[in-house]
Formats: sequence, C-alpha cells, structure tokens
Amino acid sequence: MGKGLRTFILSFYEACKSIWEFTIISGESVTVKLGNLIVGILIFFIGWRLIRYLKVKIIRNFFKKWIKDDKTREWTENFISFLSVIVLFIIFLLITGVPVSIFSFVWHLSLFTIKDNPVELGNVIVGLVLFYIGIRLSRYISGEFQSIFLGRTHLDIATKKSLEAIFRYLLIIIVVLFVLTIVGIPLTAFTVIGGAFAIGIGLGSQHLVNNFLSGLVLMIERPLKVGDIVEMENEGGVVEHIGGRSTRIKTFKNLRMVVPNSKLLENTVINWSLIDNYLRREINVGVIYGSPVKKVSSLIMKAVKEHEKVEKNPEPLVLFTDFGESALIFKVLFWIRIREFVNTLVIESDIRYRIDEFFREAGIIIAFPQQDVHFDSLKPIELKIISENKVSKQKTTNNTKSQEK
Repeated sequence: MGKGLRTFILSFYEACKSIWEFTIISGESVTVKLGNLIVGILIFFIGWRLIRYLKVKIIRNFFKKWIKDDKTREWTENFISFLSVIVLFIIFLLITGVPVSIFSFVWHLSLFTIKDNPVELGNVIVGLVLFYIGIRLSRYISGEFQSIFLGRTHLDIATKKSLEAIFRYLLIIIVVLFVLTIVGIPLTAFTVIGGAFAIGIGLGSQHLVNNFLSGLVLMIERPLKVGDIVEMENEGGVVEHIGGRSTRIKTFKNLRMVVPNSKLLENTVINWSLIDNYLRREINVGVIYGSPVKKVSSLIMKAVKEHEKVEKNPEPLVLFTDFGESALIFKVLFWIRIREFVNTLVIESDIRYRIDEFFREAGIIIAFPQQDVHFDSLKPIELKIISENKVSKQKTTNNTKSQEK
C-alpha cells in the first residue's frame, strides 16, 4: 500500500512537472513556460491590487499634504500609478522568461530615420511621457504664475487671464521643442516635412489657425476682455473665457455661446464696457394735449431719480421732444453703471411703473392713439333714430325677400 501511494505521488509529481515545464513559446531569444506564466500572472494580479491599495491609502494621503490643487494632485497620482504598472509589467515579462536583452532590443528599435538621425522607440516613449508631464506642468506653472505674480499686481482680471494664457502657450512651445530634441527629430527636418504636408495641413487647419491667431489678437489688442458686457447678433451677455480657438459668452438668459475667435474680429460686436461701464438708456412717454408739461417733466424726473441704480452723475435729462399726432412726446435720458448682475430691462420697467403711478396721482393721462373724423357736406346730414323692434322687423323682411329670390 505504501509502495503504491509512493508510486502514485511520483507519477503525479512527474505529470505536474511536465505540465509546469510545458513550453508555450520557444525561440532563439525567448522561451516561455506554462509554470512561469502562471507565476507571472499571479504576481501581476497581486501587484495590481497592491498598487490600487497604495494609491488609495498611502499615495493619496501623502500628496494631500503637499499638493493643494485637486487636478494637479490627481494627475500626479495617476502618473505614479501608471509608472508602477509599467514596472509591474516588466517584472511579469522577466518572470515568464523574457530575457533582459529583449528590452534593450525593443528600446533601441529604430522606427524611422530623418536626415541620418534614427528615431528609436525608447526615445519616442520617453518623449511622450515628457510631453504629458510638460503639458500638465505648464498648466500648473501658469496657474501659479497667475496667483503668485499676477495676483500681486493691480491689473484687471481680463489682463491677468490673457497674460496667463500667453505664458502657458509659451511653456507648451518650449515643451514641444524639448521633446522633439529628446526624440531625436532635428528642427531642420520640419522644412522637409512641412513641404510635404503644407498643402494638406494648410487646407485642413486653416480655420483652426485663423481662430488661434484671432485669439492672440483678442488677448493683445483687447477689443473685448473677460468680464465685458457685449452684444452680438441681437444677443447680449458677459464674456466668461477667451481661449485659443473660441470665446465663451454667458448670455443674460444664462445660456453659453461658444463663438469662434475669427468671428469676433470679422463681425460687428457691441462692447458696452470697452472704455467704461456707463450706459445711457432712454424711456419715451406721451401724454394727452392740454396736460401741464412742466408738471409732467418734473414727475418723470422724480421717477428716474428715485431709482437706486440710476447714476446721479451724469444727471438724468427730460426732453419735450415732439407734438405728436395724438400726444405730447417726452423723452428721459439717464445713465446706469452696467455690471453682470444689472439688468437694464428691469431698471426701465421699474421706472415706467413709477411714472404711471405718479401720473395717476396727479391726474395726468397717458395718451393713446386716436383720430378725429370731420364730414364736409354741402347740405345738412339727415339722421334717423330707429327703435330695436323696427330694426328686427326690417331684418326679417330682408331675409324673407332673399329666400324668395
């Protein structure tokens, strides 16, 4: 019995050993066995779970103490996790039987050549990683530049946003040039590449380039800036953001308009706060003939001056503008200081309410359209008064005659 059990155990061990050492991939430089693959998968799975645990419990708590910006902290955590996964994958390949030399071969694999300069896969990988880091850092550095340096100046918000955007674009250009140098692509090669793709890229990106250059013009010339109240295509709103391609405007209806930058330069845009934020408004009102015009003028002035959002300087002005067909026409001019939360329509409506209230108290009637008709005849016009009974009988007689016909 003991000899039979021993024989069974030995045979089972030999079977497991043969399965464990079963060769899945066999080559001159790479040999992958089933057992090594199983161990590699187990280690990769355990390492993956460990990375997720460390990210949640340790890495996140560590970076909370040092990095206050949520977006910067998030992409830093994701980047460290990404590098950890790459290291874990390399360990997995080594365990499965992939030799170290294969990594060197793949790393130095030449993808293409530009002016006798080979571009290797490893350099491309490093360039992509540096490009990602550079883009993220450029956003972080430009934000810190705005908060630390520009925040101490007395510039307005729009100027600070424009300088921040220009500074970020300069950092991105520096990052791109640095990455191209790391990859091994000489800058002189763009003369050849540009000649080959100039037509296609030019036709495909002419609108994009036009909008980008228009955005730079808007930031430098500043015909409109962040915070300005503008009107375009009969739609008014506040400029929220001026980007490289488009500008975002928040309308008074709380809608967002995304307008291409080139359209802002090519079309007429009314900027209510380009030079200052004072806006003149006017209200017209007509009263019937015979009304005391001096009293009307004083009541209109009183209604305007009572409103808290009407500016005292320049002072409101009431004008007796015309003798209309049905009314005496008055116009009041007043100035308000426009802000994002100031609605000119509400102010005008409030003043109209007060004018109507004052006129009612003073017995002044607001005119309405009317017309006098005069009859000119050589002889007196004959008038007859007919009772209702005669009118109804006359209608019945006319209806009977029409039916007989």
